[in-house]
Amino acid sequence: MGMYYCRKCAVEIGEISDEFPIPDNLIGTEYKLEKFVKHNFPTEFEEIHSIFKEPNLRKYSQYIVNTSASGCLEIDDHGRKNLIFVAGETTGYTLVNGEIFRPDDAVRLVFYKDTNKIHAFPTSGSVIPKLCSRCGCPIVF
Repeated sequence: MGMYYCRKCAVEIGEISDEFPIPDNLIGTEYKLEKFVKHNFPTEFEEIHSIFKEPNLRKYSQYIVNTSASGCLEIDDHGRKNLIFVAGETTGYTLVNGEIFRPDDAVRLVFYKDTNKIHAFPTSGSVIPKLCSRCGCPIVF
């Protein structure tokens, strides 16, 4: 299982700041457009695939801004660093082999420091432990 950090600890260890580079155009590269389509208007499905409930650029942009501004830090088992924001609403669905596996209530923002690759997809808020891996304080979204 990965490590999860509250925003205060993530700032202290230098992984996030209040000045994230949110790109002006969230689908402005071929890579970002491909990820937007994959999680909003998929034409094919992977074995495990998540899709947003509201497939539109405005809602997608809101999720990216909200996750950047208030998500907690996840460092997964492979060392990848992501931000996760529990939205308090159904953000989308995770499908397994094309069948709905679960509704999702959170957003995972990947490549959050890379304006050329930053993108988001729905996930479950239940993947996040309730306490910070560093300070032990509750992780608040």
